[in-house]
Parts: sequence; C-alpha cells; structure tokens
Amino acid sequence: MANNNPIALPSNYAGTVKVTIRERDYYVHMSAPMPMMPLDDLEKALKVNRQLIKDAQEKMREMFLLEAFEYAAPWAVDYESPTQDAIQAHLNISMLIPLINLKGGKETYEKPETLNVQTRLELMRNTAEKAVFMDRHMNKYNTVNAAFGITLVVLLLLSLTLI
Repeated sequence: MANNNPIALPSNYAGTVKVTIRERDYYVHMSAPMPMMPLDDLEKALKVNRQLIKDAQEKMREMFLLEAFEYAAPWAVDYESPTQDAIQAHLNISMLIPLINLKGGKETYEKPETLNVQTRLELMRNTAEKAVFMDRHMNKYNTVNAAFGITLVVLLLLSLTLI
C-alpha cells in the first residue's frame, strides 16, 4: 500500500532520522546506548534528557518573545538549536526507558513522551508561543495589583464609614 502522507514520521530511531517541524527538515544522528551500560548511568541519562527538553522549551519561549515582541532580527532568533536538542532528547528518551526497564529499573513514560517526535515538537513550539502571549496578557492585567488596589479602596471606605 502506498503511503499518502507527505510528511514521513520517524519510525526507526537508529541512524540518521529526519524530522520535519514547521516545514523545516531537521536531521539527527541517533545511536543506541551501549548494551553493557549500568542501570544507574541509564537512569542518569534519562534525567539529563528530560532536563534538556525542559531547557529547550524555555529557550523556544525566549526566542518567540524576541521574535514577536522585541522585533529581533531574523538571524538573532534561533529556533534551530533548541529544536534540534529537543528532537535528540526525545528520541534518546524513547530508547532509554525500555532499556532501563529491561535492566530491572522502573521508569515510565511521561505523557508528552508517548507522542511521536514531530507531534511533540509542534506541541512544544505552540506551548512556547501561548505561554508568551499569556504572560503578556497577565502582566497587562496583573491580578495582584488589582487585588491590592481593591483592598485599599475597601479599607478607605470602611474607615470613612466608621468615623
């Protein structure tokens, strides 16, 4: 049967993997961890890769902030590095968790790790953009300042009525 999907999703995580994110191709070279790696090292590698994903998410957020609100020059906005890091980390996690469990560990997938790499990276970019817009919106209508102002007005009205 012919595959009518114009975007090929990576299914083999060893060798060079091509992932298309927002109409741009990223190539990542993957190699499986050494089979004799101790369980502790595999678990440490899993933690490092999960942290890499979090760092890439924050970097994407910073890049969108530069692009959308600070009008940075296109060459100053770097989505490629955090995207490449996140792809690499996601694919590493997909290999590490089964290996850890084979060696007697008890690791489970977090929800975004169950998605394919392309879907996850698209979700990360969308989340970064929404987070920037939400931060801008919340700063414009800061609820703490509003609550403080309302408290002062209520205290003033109470003090006037009690006098």
